[in-house]
Amino acid sequence: MKGLKFLIILGLSIAAGILLSSFTLTINGVNVPFKTFIPNIVVPSEPLGPDWFHNTLLTTLIVDAVIIVLAILGARGLRNTLTGTNWFARAWETFVEYLYNNYLVPTLGSRAKVVAPIAISAFTFIMIAGFFELLPGHESIGKIEAAPANLRGFCAVNAGGVWLITGYEVDKAKGFKESCGYSLEQAEGKVAASGDKLASLTSDVSAAPARAGGTDPNAGAALIPFLRRPTSSLSTTLALAVIAFLFIEIQGIRANGIHYFSRFIQVDAWRRAQQGMMQGLIGNIQAGLVGPLELISEFIRIVSFSFRLFGNMFAGTVLVFVMTSILPVLLPTVFYGLEFAIAVIQAFVFMMLVTVFTALAVAHGEH
Repeated sequence: MKGLKFLIILGLSIAAGILLSSFTLTINGVNVPFKTFIPNIVVPSEPLGPDWFHNTLLTTLIVDAVIIVLAILGARGLRNTLTGTNWFARAWETFVEYLYNNYLVPTLGSRAKVVAPIAISAFTFIMIAGFFELLPGHESIGKIEAAPANLRGFCAVNAGGVWLITGYEVDKAKGFKESCGYSLEQAEGKVAASGDKLASLTSDVSAAPARAGGTDPNAGAALIPFLRRPTSSLSTTLALAVIAFLFIEIQGIRANGIHYFSRFIQVDAWRRAQQGMMQGLIGNIQAGLVGPLELISEFIRIVSFSFRLFGNMFAGTVLVFVMTSILPVLLPTVFYGLEFAIAVIQAFVFMMLVTVFTALAVAHGEH
């Protein structure tokens, strides 16, 4: 019986997805066709106004504000001695204690107190930033611009002062007006006069600001989303990686002093290189190869931190776009659940990498 209900729900969802993948809206008396589509997928974040203010920066500021508010609410709940600790403060406390007692303390011991603020803060930021991908309108609400020359342009209509992208791509050989004002109406079986009215609805897109690169306003419209997941931008993940790298190195120096650098500059190996044939060979190999390789591997951690996180988050964003365009009902829900899990897993992996690398840096010279 349960299997039959599941099949019925699945069938209805597929049918609804097929119907919603292409539909028509009446705007100002004109039937305008819409369809699901894969938007332009770009790796760099996009500017929202000034060149320095990008959509990932705006989302980062919002995520930071959310974390600060949650921290303030949690702290107030812990300090409230009259009514006792509220459920929200207890939830925060349980969350931090779980990570601290089960992962940081077993790996770092007494030094876990020093690492916890950085590691758990990184976990929280990456997790909440990942959850922003699940919010309705994220990466689908933004400002309309004339499509850059290297990107696809889409048809768009102005409905009550709000621009809507129809999902139909502009044929650059025909231009915006012919592609969006006539061809779509003809495909719906409407007369050419109806296309004239639709053309008047869409012609204003040529007044949208054009981005650099020899953009032709007749090439169509492109959406610049107001919000974009911060960790889908390499700039954000690289910043997190550099902070983590500097923190790890500082902890290694604090724990071992100047001796910490002996792993990169093999002084003892150079001394052994002067002793006998075999000892000299081993010493030369260790001094000439091991030290430089250790130094290179240390800086490679920045690449490991940043590109791993960026790759997983960016791939998740692309996957959601593709699945939504294929079947807008039910199928994206599965991948939204997957994105939820990925956000938690990637946050956890980043926290554990900081913890383990710090433990390795601190342990050097203590054996």
